[in-house]
Amino acid sequence: KQWYQRRVRGIGGLLRKVFRKILTRVVVIRDQMERLSELSRQSPLLIMPNHRSYLDFILVTWLLYSYDIKTPVIAAGQDFMFMKGVGEVLRRCGAYFIRRSFGKDKLYWALFTEYTQSQVINGDAPIEFFIEGTRSRTGKSLQPKFGMLTITLEPYFDARVSDVIVCPVSLSYEKTVEEGLHVRELMGIPKPKESTTGLIKAHTIMNKNFGTICIKIGCCLSVHKMAQERRVDRKVRALFPRSVTPSVQPHERSFVNELAYRVLTEQERGSVTFPCSVVAATLLRHMRENKWRIPLVKLRKEVEWALAFLASLNCPTFAAGEGWLEHALEMLSPVVAVSGGSVVVRKEPEGCEHLSKSFKLCYSFISLGRRRNELMHSVVSLTLLSTLLQHPKVPSCLKDQFLKLRQVLSAEFIFMPDAGEKDLHSALRSLAPRLTVGSTLCKFPPCPERAFLCSLVRPFLETYLTSWQFALSYLPRTQGHGQGVGEFTRRVQTYLSVLQSATEAVNLSVIENSLVGACRMGYLHISKDKSNMYCTDR
Repeated sequence: KQWYQRRVRGIGGLLRKVFRKILTRVVVIRDQMERLSELSRQSPLLIMPNHRSYLDFILVTWLLYSYDIKTPVIAAGQDFMFMKGVGEVLRRCGAYFIRRSFGKDKLYWALFTEYTQSQVINGDAPIEFFIEGTRSRTGKSLQPKFGMLTITLEPYFDARVSDVIVCPVSLSYEKTVEEGLHVRELMGIPKPKESTTGLIKAHTIMNKNFGTICIKIGCCLSVHKMAQERRVDRKVRALFPRSVTPSVQPHERSFVNELAYRVLTEQERGSVTFPCSVVAATLLRHMRENKWRIPLVKLRKEVEWALAFLASLNCPTFAAGEGWLEHALEMLSPVVAVSGGSVVVRKEPEGCEHLSKSFKLCYSFISLGRRRNELMHSVVSLTLLSTLLQHPKVPSCLKDQFLKLRQVLSAEFIFMPDAGEKDLHSALRSLAPRLTVGSTLCKFPPCPERAFLCSLVRPFLETYLTSWQFALSYLPRTQGHGQGVGEFTRRVQTYLSVLQSATEAVNLSVIENSLVGACRMGYLHISKDKSNMYCTDR
């Protein structure tokens, strides 16, 4: 134990020096940490940060150590285990490594389940894992993965623990250290394999500034309290003999699914929008009009208006201090530069040298689009409503179209299941001062607010429309002649790079989500292993 504490203390001191070198500040709310410290002594604790960077689990562990809270046991990807030296250090600091996919290996399932559940039952330390399963390359939350959460809650369903506390954590980065890699992955360039050599080569980041990181502890959720409210009956499992391990019951699975979306919603509620995200959204509006150079004075005025508008909608934004615009533009480098009193978006920035000419023009779009996505969670329902109200709508028709559009984009954004009407009413209340609502028609007259909101979601809708048109005209209508999702996504990307040069349309994540949206609407069928996709007769 003393050796373990010395190791953690040594790594903690090293991390402090690194963070002071590459970050402006790390913002933490002390009261939230004190509350978390108190909860960690009461019940088994599941810590679930959002996943944007390799730094996520390091930051959370370092933060808990700094506030004298037990450092967590971390479920880490097996990739890290094969990094010489690094894997052993992580293991001795609490990490245990798991496969990305278990497949049908029942022995591995059994060993992993037993080890993880023993950590929950014994309660020696919090367990940390990512509900999204993998890093988000897009700046938005990914859809939840339910396997790990189900395994950690089974001891509660079996009445082996009286309660489990679920703690969502929001990490908001002004700039992630892997931003360039994420952009290239979205364009189809494979991710480099994790290795100690690659880590050593990445020492150049020590000469860069990645701005501010805000860490917020969300509303901690008591599984026992939620289960009582949902009337989850734990006595069902008591009917099974001890020699039989019961499978997860339908009502338990439904409960886990709801909890997973609650965690993601809490994470998004605690996320902070930095001015650089608003700057990126503003620049993209000009770039779509083929304006790659914008006067600095004009950009400042437009961004200040957008920040004030977001504040009026109660969107959490990071306070902009003196010199905020210059700092925001620095966070958007190397895509953006200041020259002669104007802001210039580079058409071929550093990092896209090995791309074809048509893809080079898309690099800046995808890079800035990724930064714009960081504010989408707080206004996505408003953007859908604004898009629909570009033409007056009958209230009943507005409701149906809003729910349908929400379903189409359900793979792109996080929506609480069965909360469509609630989101619509909330969006209507937020935009009420700007809407004209009558007994027969609902209108959103042309105004800067409508134009701003529509511009945020338009790139997604355009990519979805074009991808669907290509899929429905190209894919066969018979199961035996279908194509794999990965192969077909590349085909759509090539088609869009020619059809819509210099746009966000070549983003592989959006293209794949558009195909999933078509599947949920019943226009396409995608097999479970994504190896076969074809059109339906709908």
